[in-house]
Amino acid sequence: MIHLSAKSCREPRAHRLRIHACEVLEDRRLLSINAPAALVGEPVASPLLSTDTWTSIGPAPVNMQFLTAPVSGRIAGLAADPTDPNVLYAAAAGGGVWKTIDAGASWAALTDSQQTLSMGAIAVAPSDASVIYAGTGEANFSGDSFYGRGVLVSHDFGANWVLTGNNEFDRRAISKIAIDPTNSSIAYAAVARAANGASGFGVYKTIDAGVHWANTTSAVTTTVSFTDVAIDPSDSNILYAAVGEVSGNAANGVYKSINAGGSWTLLANLPHGAQDGRITIAVAPTNADEIFVSIAGNSFDSGVFSFQRSDDGGDNWTDLTATTPNYLADQGGYDTTLIVDPSNPAIVYAAGQAGPNSIIQSTDAGVSWNDIETDMNLVRPHVDHHAFAFDASGKLLDGNDGGVWRLDDPDAGSLVWTNLNSNLGVTQFEGVALSPTDPNLVLGGTQDNGTIRYTGTQDWTETDGGDGGMVKFSQQNPSRVYHIAPVESFGGTRFFRRSDDGGAHWTSKTSGLNDGAGTLFYPPFVVDQNDGNHLLLGADRIYETTNGADSWAAINAPGVNGWPASPSVQAIGLAESNPNTIYAATGGNNIFVTTDKVNWTLSFLPVGNSVRDIQVDPTNSQIAYAVVDGFQAAGHVFRTTNGGSTWTSISGNLPNLPTRTLQIDPVKANTLYIGNDDGVYVTTNLGATWTPLGSGLPHATVFQLDLNRDYDILVAGTHGRGAWEISVVSNVAPTLDLNGGGAGTGYSTTWSNTGAVNISDTAAAVTGDDSGNLA
Repeated sequence: MIHLSAKSCREPRAHRLRIHACEVLEDRRLLSINAPAALVGEPVASPLLSTDTWTSIGPAPVNMQFLTAPVSGRIAGLAADPTDPNVLYAAAAGGGVWKTIDAGASWAALTDSQQTLSMGAIAVAPSDASVIYAGTGEANFSGDSFYGRGVLVSHDFGANWVLTGNNEFDRRAISKIAIDPTNSSIAYAAVARAANGASGFGVYKTIDAGVHWANTTSAVTTTVSFTDVAIDPSDSNILYAAVGEVSGNAANGVYKSINAGGSWTLLANLPHGAQDGRITIAVAPTNADEIFVSIAGNSFDSGVFSFQRSDDGGDNWTDLTATTPNYLADQGGYDTTLIVDPSNPAIVYAAGQAGPNSIIQSTDAGVSWNDIETDMNLVRPHVDHHAFAFDASGKLLDGNDGGVWRLDDPDAGSLVWTNLNSNLGVTQFEGVALSPTDPNLVLGGTQDNGTIRYTGTQDWTETDGGDGGMVKFSQQNPSRVYHIAPVESFGGTRFFRRSDDGGAHWTSKTSGLNDGAGTLFYPPFVVDQNDGNHLLLGADRIYETTNGADSWAAINAPGVNGWPASPSVQAIGLAESNPNTIYAATGGNNIFVTTDKVNWTLSFLPVGNSVRDIQVDPTNSQIAYAVVDGFQAAGHVFRTTNGGSTWTSISGNLPNLPTRTLQIDPVKANTLYIGNDDGVYVTTNLGATWTPLGSGLPHATVFQLDLNRDYDILVAGTHGRGAWEISVVSNVAPTLDLNGGGAGTGYSTTWSNTGAVNISDTAAAVTGDDSGNLA
């Protein structure tokens, strides 16, 4: 009997070889070449993966069930070259700046190497199309609207960028940028809060293309979000700014400056104060005295509170609220955009949430409106609209939670929408999972684009709708997969779902589950590594199933046996070596541990930030790891060796960044992988030192890592730049001498400690280089 390592037999992609009929003999360690094919089958082949460079697997884009054209991820800002209708720029909420030079037939990422890919706004200078300002940090006020680092400025059409305003804007969000129409060095940035943000808000001005920025609105407020800024196209001294704190504030309202930001005056004839929520402004390009203002109610979940028009530069206002459809529905704090046609001040567009009247058009300056959400061919943009712009030919562009669309015919009787997503790769993953047996099968849950399926090409397919959360495979039955939807659907048709055909179709599995106060939008769950029918789910308690989610039962209750009275379970760790040992994070630095599924003991991390992931050592239930989000110097990765009695930071030289996911390598000793807001890091000495893993991964927020132990594939699901894979095959490989095999076939094999493999047989020779590529 001739043996080789599990890795070589199962074909880690770095060594993609066609070795037939492998049979597991000894805990994945020893495999037999000559096992009968009928009993074992043939390993699945897949594309090559490098051991040192990440490979994008998309989506670019996602094929949806309910839209006639594919979708991408959330767009926070749009801008167009003022002279060339083929040149457009998109600022993706978590995916950086993208550019097309062929009107959306193809896109290129421009800012993957920047400090952050979280975006809020973008603008092209009207007087010089080579100058672009891109504001980082998303000001859409959702739980995943992340902080930025400043304003990126390019002077060469986006080929190169300089980060400006880091001192002023670090960990804040840029909601809008307005550039002086005659001087590309003068620009204004409206600054708002974001997740993990701070104060210091306002309308900031630069007169030297971002070298220096100064807050022009300090006298108004520095503690409340500014949600818009607009400039008079005929007089650059006249500016309008919106203070639009989502939950309402006494300072909320629209302010005007007639001296280029030297001073600001509240437009008192508009609704203002704590009754207002988020505010957007649109100035007519061909009639600067005509201004439109949309005001949402004073909560995130609000509709149109007031819609107003001024015909004299803001002194007096016409109330159009009664005849304006509630295009914001109940998400006025999240999705709102407003614009006036560049050639006709009577044509106005507004958009917000979803469904009929979510995109509306007025041809009489807001007196009446047309619903333009669906065109004559039943084509419609994705829901949740955040950005409008006009291209150089005067066509409307719409940026939403599914990418970019263009309105090619705005006439209500012959409406035509065109999808521009092509290869736009900005999907926001919430969770991602690798099939245990098929390296060409990956599933992921996404923000607002459902649960999606990869089968070897970058065109993923949506197999379940809505928001998709975590996804996990049974390790024993790879056809069985589970996913979770937001708690808004708890007890409905999508809260917890199971597939028995590899994620192609789904069935609700909610029997025994009941909503609990404080349950997260995306509740966490885990699947037992040794029993794919055994799962735990966290709400205000821990639910368990042992029959593949056919039925659930709570194993604890608030306030009983040491379990807290009002928890929100944020992460769960299940011991692979002892399924009675469970770790559960419930907010702050609280982790509760049980070894009998009855009694719970509270343990404390030495930091106060929320735990985002817990992983338990595969062979020792007393050893566990926890990662936390937020910014703090005490660390982001923690380890216990005594069942949670004490935790020690093993953060080493990791950057001070929110950390969201961790994977333990069960084969390579002392090796851990973490995903944070900068990418993926690896340690091979239990956290004494960390290094970025591989090259080529954009600096996107990594929401989840998953490791295929047999194929040595690590996948990173980013929140804005799709999914990426890398081979993490061990650098230590056995010496092999393989002879025999099929008739007429003989093998001779040598290995190098770089992971390269050379294999020859009597018919052909295959050589692998040290990057894992086959020649």
